[in-house]
Amino acid sequence: MRQLTFLAIAAILIAACPGDRRTDESQHGAAQTSTTTRNPQAVPENSTAMNPVTPPQTAMPTARAAGAATAPTVDVQLTEYEVRMPDSLAAGPQRFRIANGGKQTHGFVIEGAGISQKLPSDLTRGDTTELTVNLPAGSYTVYCPVDGHRGKGMQRTLVVR
Repeated sequence: MRQLTFLAIAAILIAACPGDRRTDESQHGAAQTSTTTRNPQAVPENSTAMNPVTPPQTAMPTARAAGAATAPTVDVQLTEYEVRMPDSLAAGPQRFRIANGGKQTHGFVIEGAGISQKLPSDLTRGDTTELTVNLPAGSYTVYCPVDGHRGKGMQRTLVVR
């Protein structure tokens, strides 16, 4: 039954390929091989391995404050070994848009004035996420908690007025 399903899918894909096969540029590349003998998504009990089910946004815990929809966006760039962001911000809700522009995995922590917020997971190269925090006036330390990055200079002071 699986072979019949596979053959039917293969026939549909072949029939759907456009153009003259003699001019298909994708045929000029190096041959690609795979050690996979079956599609894990073709078996219902394996389908979440490739497409995990994520709960609706309202069911996920966040650090968003009430009124987060109106919070200004603060761009934060994480690289080896630097946190690029403004030196000061206005008090109130702030939406940090955090991007890992480095080659290594990085994280983001903000602490001070009774606040301690951390990303739920580290960011790999190219990842971007958001964290909304209601910041009262005061001084904060922002740093990367990954593998001693803070000790290598990946921290800064943020003043909120």
